Amino acid sequence: MGLVVASVLLCLLALEAAARVYRRVRPPLAGNRYTFRLRQPPPYRGAWYFCKAFVDETFRQPNGWFVRPGTRIVVPGDFRGKYINVAGGQRRTTDAPAGAGHRVFVIGGSAIYGAEVPDSETIPSHLQRLLNARQPGYWRVENYGYITVNTGQELELLRTLPVAASDLVIFEDGVNDVVEGIYNGNPRGWMAGENRKALAGVSFLKGLLVEFNAKYVATRLQDYSALVTILGNIVNRRNLEPRPQLLDAGQVAALSRETAEVFRGNLAEAARFTAARGARFVHFLQPQIYGGQPRTAYEQSVVENFYVNPNGLEIAFTAGYPALREAMAHLSEAISLDLSATLDARTGGEEFYLDFCHLNHIANGRIAAAMLRTLP
Repeated sequence: MGLVVASVLLCLLALEAAARVYRRVRPPLAGNRYTFRLRQPPPYRGAWYFCKAFVDETFRQPNGWFVRPGTRIVVPGDFRGKYINVAGGQRRTTDAPAGAGHRVFVIGGSAIYGAEVPDSETIPSHLQRLLNARQPGYWRVENYGYITVNTGQELELLRTLPVAASDLVIFEDGVNDVVEGIYNGNPRGWMAGENRKALAGVSFLKGLLVEFNAKYVATRLQDYSALVTILGNIVNRRNLEPRPQLLDAGQVAALSRETAEVFRGNLAEAARFTAARGARFVHFLQPQIYGGQPRTAYEQSVVENFYVNPNGLEIAFTAGYPALREAMAHLSEAISLDLSATLDARTGGEEFYLDFCHLNHIANGRIAAAMLRTLP
């Protein structure tokens, strides 16, 4: 038995040595988002908060994501860290004045939640400081950004919130509607639901690996093992091929139309719900990397790294965002504004995108400022 164990260990050591030689000769692309961000890409250059401890915390938080029973509402578990804090299912918004009598409910997906930046650098925290300067002590901004949620889930969440007269409700979205509706091919679905279906049929072993966050553990092991890095890239090679429906132009067009129809209907209902409570509703279409502006060399490298952004997303967004804009143009029930060009202007080699839609602190500040300029 000892001889077998020794032989296996010797083989693993030999494979590790060969993998390190191969990695030195042909340095691989970052095979996952953790490795990519740990390398301090341009959006993190000069960021006051950037360090390995910060990146590690962004991938550890929160203490799980949970779906409220009987709903499609996805909420984070409470988490207390140096950079990121969650309590009562909400990401912390900094600088909120005590005793503010009016609330701003900022509802959206992971770009609003803002796991890529510290608490003080999320879009809601930036917006809070701007509102403090404009109307001191008047507004309290609350962060209702949750991963993977689309406008249907935002509407469901909105109906559970204590919206009162003179409050303000902000939706910022678009990305998850395109991902679920066109990239995943299910305009009326939700991503957590799709993930649940996928997990329902997996083996006990695979389910156990998911439960113990084996993916995160594997990304951490890549710091120490070239062999794990190469194996991880092989496992993730499914990201390199676009999904079948994206290769059919007719199917993409049909999915885009249906996604936009569902999108417009959800926003119209959210506006009606808010108005019925005497509050105001404003919708914003969020930026994403597949826009019409000329890309920088860095952005192109992000687009082409299919380990960070799966192949096929560009097809989905190229078709999907024009359809969403058309839907917004016919949304008579609410103010609906397109922020997708907000980050086009740059100075001094600025970069904003950490993947196809998640942003650094500077971009979040500009989006908050753009929101403030258009708020009623």
